[in-house]
Amino acid sequence: MASNKYGALCAAELCATFVPPGGGILVRGENGWLTYCPDDDPALGPRRFSVDPEEGDHEPMVAFLHARLDEEEDTAGAAGVTDWRHWPARSQRVVDDHGELVVACPLRDVADQIATWGPMSVVANVEARRMVLDLYEQATVGPVRDAHREAVRALVMAYRDHVDYDTAWTLRNRVGG
Repeated sequence: MASNKYGALCAAELCATFVPPGGGILVRGENGWLTYCPDDDPALGPRRFSVDPEEGDHEPMVAFLHARLDEEEDTAGAAGVTDWRHWPARSQRVVDDHGELVVACPLRDVADQIATWGPMSVVANVEARRMVLDLYEQATVGPVRDAHREAVRALVMAYRDHVDYDTAWTLRNRVGG
């Protein structure tokens, strides 16, 4: 079996995660060996992606969150959805997956923040939050759906400063229980 000697982007559709050297799974494609991240191991079955949020009617809180997630995804896409990392390692320079300088910061902590929350991370984070919305909308009435609703309310609270935020969505401690 060939190894992922140099590291590469995952070749699975809609993934493009950087797979470090020695990591991932190599699957032979039409154009040679393709590197897949462990999440895309064919033996585990197909990866789950969120459903298209435009496919149905949503209650106001869910529609609000979908709109905020669309805005974040659009912003990341405007940045050219690439993987950002330090180069050289642990430096104050952040480069994209083409080796182009994104930013050089005088403080490494700032560079760490920028590298951590590059466009690829934002897109992955948006996809994860959309899956939480899907779990809520697909759950049947009962305790499981109630728990998912609380998770959605927690996600929505990140946008409590938005003009369209409804304070009724805020999680609160129950009085007397």
